[in-house]
Amino acid sequence: MGRIFGRGLIVLLPLAITVLIIQFVVKTIDSVFLPFIDPLVGPDIPGLGLLLFIVIVFVVGVLSHRIAESFGRTIERGIMKAPFIGGIYLTAKQVAMSVSGSHESSFDTVVTVPFPTDHSVAIGFLTREFTNDSNHEFGIVYIPTTPVPSSGFLIIVPMERISILDISAAEAMQMVVTGGVVVPDGLSKLGK
Repeated sequence: MGRIFGRGLIVLLPLAITVLIIQFVVKTIDSVFLPFIDPLVGPDIPGLGLLLFIVIVFVVGVLSHRIAESFGRTIERGIMKAPFIGGIYLTAKQVAMSVSGSHESSFDTVVTVPFPTDHSVAIGFLTREFTNDSNHEFGIVYIPTTPVPSSGFLIIVPMERISILDISAAEAMQMVVTGGVVVPDGLSKLGK
């Protein structure tokens, strides 16, 4: 009896939480926009504020492509000139763009490397390969931290210790952000 109740709870709890969050978002957005809409439209229409919000976001998105692009560049230049903050901003932007696929990414090769000890492996992204003066091949691997992948470790590893995984960067990031709750199918071949 308890197991059946537990299974039902496992099925219904995520659905209930999703409904509650959506309800909260709709009510919050409606409460912001309804004072402006009610005098024009009349009685309270649930969800009208959310609809207006979606339209506004869409219009801003269209306009941002042209107008806000130059405005954004001006603000970005100002941030970049600020000591210390500019370096942090640039690094975070480069990581976000690389991981999100906004431009050609050096974060598209997912690998495992021995880290932090030889008895464990960490998932990372092979960002570059190089050969040193002694003709040894090395790889530069970025290992994102959980659950905030914009911070992490950058390590240099001999290429023979790097194993390339057959999973996408998006799958790897999903695993990192969820703390390993979501595990991609390609990880089943690990260690073979």
